[in-house]
Amino acid sequence: MPAINFKVQGKGTAIVLIQGFCERLEMWNNIVPELAKEYLVYSIDLPGFGGSPLPKEQVSIELIAKSVADWAKEQGIDRAVYIGHSLGGYIALALAELYPDLINGIGLAHSNAYADPEEGKINRDKVVKFIERHGHEKWIETFAPSLFAKENVDHCQAAIKMVTEMGVNTQAETIIAYTLAMKDRKDRFEVWENIEGHCLFIGGTEDSRISPEISEEHIYAREKVDGHILPGIGHMGMFEDQPNYIEIVSTYLHKASH
Repeated sequence: MPAINFKVQGKGTAIVLIQGFCERLEMWNNIVPELAKEYLVYSIDLPGFGGSPLPKEQVSIELIAKSVADWAKEQGIDRAVYIGHSLGGYIALALAELYPDLINGIGLAHSNAYADPEEGKINRDKVVKFIERHGHEKWIETFAPSLFAKENVDHCQAAIKMVTEMGVNTQAETIIAYTLAMKDRKDRFEVWENIEGHCLFIGGTEDSRISPEISEEHIYAREKVDGHILPGIGHMGMFEDQPNYIEIVSTYLHKASH
């Protein structure tokens, strides 16, 4: 089994899409075909998710970034635009810090460059304890729907089912390992500020994980950035407003890849 399972579609400038927490590369299926009309689009399973095995070493954001960098070199990807959803954004930022020569641009999709606040660290520990006591399936049942804005739950039932199934099919060991890695991640806001290429930030006014205020701080911190805070959208904009999402990402890629 390869260290990183992936799919590739299209041709042109390389784009790498990095899934979020408890997700798989299939989460991008709705937007890949459109992007692949102009770009060489890779979507990957982070180690431990989907078809990629969990590393034997203790998981850290830096370790996973190294895995992605090694994979990119194996595929002959000299430089690419890396777009990460949530957890995937943390990995993209670590790549930008540790392997800047691989980066044409970074997209943070419902993610942020800050370390966990103290309250966030406490909540991570609570998640681990809950999963250890009750199993991850029960936790996923409430976690997955909470990622969507309340007003979008009805029309996103198929997406919620998909996200729930991705989470249920993830091993508890992986979920716990990444929860602790996110808890211990370093602050990379300065990295975000100083990335040379054109960057992308997508947030949502109803995102329960990333507040509009935090989104604004990230957008205002850079000159070369396409910044969007989508009205009425939660943490899963690629499902909640698919047509707009495709347009936003496509518009950004025209700037970052030329």
